[in-house]
Amino acid sequence: MKKRIKPLLITLLVLFAVFISGKYLLDLVFAGACGNQIQKSVPSPGGDKVAYVFLRDCGATTNYSPQLSILKKDEDLENESGNTFKSDKSFSIEWLNESTLQVTYSKSSETFEKDTSVNGVKIKYIEE
Repeated sequence: MKKRIKPLLITLLVLFAVFISGKYLLDLVFAGACGNQIQKSVPSPGGDKVAYVFLRDCGATTNYSPQLSILKKDEDLENESGNTFKSDKSFSIEWLNESTLQVTYSKSSETFEKDTSVNGVKIKYIEE
């Protein structure tokens, strides 16, 4: 029985190592496949936060995706998906006060993320 367990464990460890190595290599190769193109950056009335509206593009097989991230003023928009709102159509934003942002979007939009609070900011959504 022990003779069977040792080869099985070694096989499982090798498979796990191959999987981790493959994932790391794929992440390394395709890390730059997506990109963000900032359309608008709007500071909050007090200047503590910034709302970024941007287009996310992940290559020829996907459409552009209009997205929204709310960040602290000292944070940069990284090459990542939005942290607040993701849609298939353009939308508009407006700060109502330091802690409330209004997002206006089309009723015909497909939304993929629609958070109600991010980084201490309440998000109010209006469908038109």
